[in-house]
Amino acid sequence: MAEDNELLKQAETLFKKGQYNEIITLIPDYVLEKHNSADLYALLAWTYIRLDDFDKVSEYANKAIAIDPCNASGFRQRGVAMYKKGEYDKSFADFNKAIELNKDFAEAYYSRGLSWSYLGDYNKAIEDYGKAIELKKDYTSAYINRGSLFHNQGELDKSIADFDKAIELENDSSAYNNRANSFYKKGEFENAFRDYNKALELNPKYANAYHNRGEAFFDRADYQHAIEDYQRAIELDAKFKFLEIKVKLAIEKLEERKILEESKALQSDKDEKLSIEKEIEKLITKIRTLSKSEVKTVVHYTKVLVVDIYVTNSEAKMHYSNAIYMNDPMEGKVFFEYLNDNSIESAYLNGEKRTETSVYLGSFLPAEENDGEISHEDELVMWRTYGKDETGKEAAGCSVVLSSDFFKMKPAKKEELSIKENSEELLNVVYINKLRNKKEIANDPKGEIESAIKDLKLNLTKLIELKNKYKPKDDFYKEIENTIFKQLSTISYLFKSADYNFEHEVRVITYMPRDSESVKFREITEPDKPNKRFYIESSNDILPFIKKIFLGPKVENYQQWSLYFDYEIRQRAKDLAKMTTPPYLIKAAEIEIMKSDCKFQ
Repeated sequence: MAEDNELLKQAETLFKKGQYNEIITLIPDYVLEKHNSADLYALLAWTYIRLDDFDKVSEYANKAIAIDPCNASGFRQRGVAMYKKGEYDKSFADFNKAIELNKDFAEAYYSRGLSWSYLGDYNKAIEDYGKAIELKKDYTSAYINRGSLFHNQGELDKSIADFDKAIELENDSSAYNNRANSFYKKGEFENAFRDYNKALELNPKYANAYHNRGEAFFDRADYQHAIEDYQRAIELDAKFKFLEIKVKLAIEKLEERKILEESKALQSDKDEKLSIEKEIEKLITKIRTLSKSEVKTVVHYTKVLVVDIYVTNSEAKMHYSNAIYMNDPMEGKVFFEYLNDNSIESAYLNGEKRTETSVYLGSFLPAEENDGEISHEDELVMWRTYGKDETGKEAAGCSVVLSSDFFKMKPAKKEELSIKENSEELLNVVYINKLRNKKEIANDPKGEIESAIKDLKLNLTKLIELKNKYKPKDDFYKEIENTIFKQLSTISYLFKSADYNFEHEVRVITYMPRDSESVKFREITEPDKPNKRFYIESSNDILPFIKKIFLGPKVENYQQWSLYFDYEIRQRAKDLAKMTTPPYLIKAAEIEIMKSDCKFQ
């Protein structure tokens, strides 16, 4: 026993120094077998947590528990492995057992907090992080994680206080990054930039801090510095490749600014244009924020052969089509009917003539509403309208139910904040009622969207008045029309007639610069149409977010398709599980594949 304790002390000293490989050298398997100590096995499991080898974590934690069923560390370490593997029920069972065995086990509370946070129960996560801090006053990671949750809940003073404590304890670069985000969200821009700079001083290879500072530069219209920070983030970490789009947007902004500077307009008018544009951008962001959807799952009706691609390719993405391909002739026009201003619509259309549409759309329905009382997963009218096959045959397609997590950007690390999500946010379509004497928004109970649109119209009118001081041939005149088109095209497709209110549609609406490498095309052979059709891809792979697949009422050989889909999903799950560091794991048994219950004549 004394020899066990001495070996354990040596290993714990190495652990505190972060010398994890030295621990493995100090306590090889034959030594572990000789001592047969639950504490030594548990410490090895903890070591492999730090080395991200979670199969080894499970192996050593199981041995610790087998030797001593009351070893709290063994249960906590195994719980971490279950959490990392996505087996959350098992992770909670192990964390609860660890806490039952040791009420003062700060790390068990912290780990359970991570699980609560991942599952979206932030109040319980905050409670567990708080308990971990109560037990371990210098628990830097618990302060950072709790501060991040306070930030996300808008409790910025609390988040800043937690980051202050983390910095006091360790002068941690991620705490500076996170505190900068809280300062920025609070409008304390000087403090925010000071903290971004400090984070990068402490860690010059901190990709997420470059990302966040770049976003702050972009928002402050410092596009050149934004480009430099975006490019540095991409260079340091391939996960930030999505910022290539922001680089293109920043370059586009610089080109627009150059055109403005070279125009012969009065400098006071140029300055006023930039000021009005900034207000318009804020209002468009506000309208999109007010329209942000909170649905947990969505359904997408598509062709059987498209679903075939989703299940046979673990890297398959969702395609968002250019807005010009929308079938409804009123797409994008209802918004202008609501504005009821010919001068704004005319300026928009003139701008549209000079440039191509750079907006891409993805359309979905909430899978369920009213706590499951209403389901759009398997709906007759949707099968008729959207669930067609390649020949246009109704109800011969598929519907795919997805977790809304599909639309979220993965965080750089769990404890790190990002100043912005990517532009792939899910928005509720805004429905317009056409009454006899007026038009009103059907799904705006507080009138906040209506108020924001009134302010938007006011600023657009100011921009039109500024434009009209010049002649149609002047660059300044044309540039204002181009600006109105670019700005409003990012929001006009959010609005539809209340005739479609029953759908409760949700959309992804993304502006993509024309020369972006993200714009792709597929060849088509339809008569009287160009042979290329343009689209962009979703940020995330689609397969890990699939919950259900419905085969339409008119799908032929549906049992064969069901068996085939099930087989392919299981194969992808096996392929991914074999990888040393898989990008994600698939629980094939939890993906339901079924035939529609709709009676279709």
